[in-house]
Amino acid sequence: MRESIIYRVRDYMERASRYFDNFEQERRRGEKEKAGEALWGVVSCLLNAFFILEKGKPASKHGVLSDFAQQFLISSFKNGEELARVYKKVEKFHANFYHAFLDKAEFEELCADILTLVGRLDIALKYKLQKLEL
Repeated sequence: MRESIIYRVRDYMERASRYFDNFEQERRRGEKEKAGEALWGVVSCLLNAFFILEKGKPASKHGVLSDFAQQFLISSFKNGEELARVYKKVEKFHANFYHAFLDKAEFEELCADILTLVGRLDIALKYKLQKLEL
């Protein structure tokens, strides 16, 4: 069972890495909607990896992951309430993919905050995975 969880968590981490590469490529091209959706995918994958660590399987629905994200961020990080607010910005990126309402300045401002969240999640996930593998 433990090996299965580790495998699934690593799978989500690898997907997050691929999506991050996609984010960077689309951002360089000026494709805000595609870049934002890729960055939303990064956050979604990282949070699903944490969900697996806690529940043994990925979140079954977007709303389930969103509820988990809010609770998890607030309870797991020193500045969790701020990170939970940043998660709402990630949701805005996801909506922007379909409706293209963000201008370049707002997109870049949101990117900076979301990249901070990605960094915090990535470090925490690697730490938890390392402890699990010992």
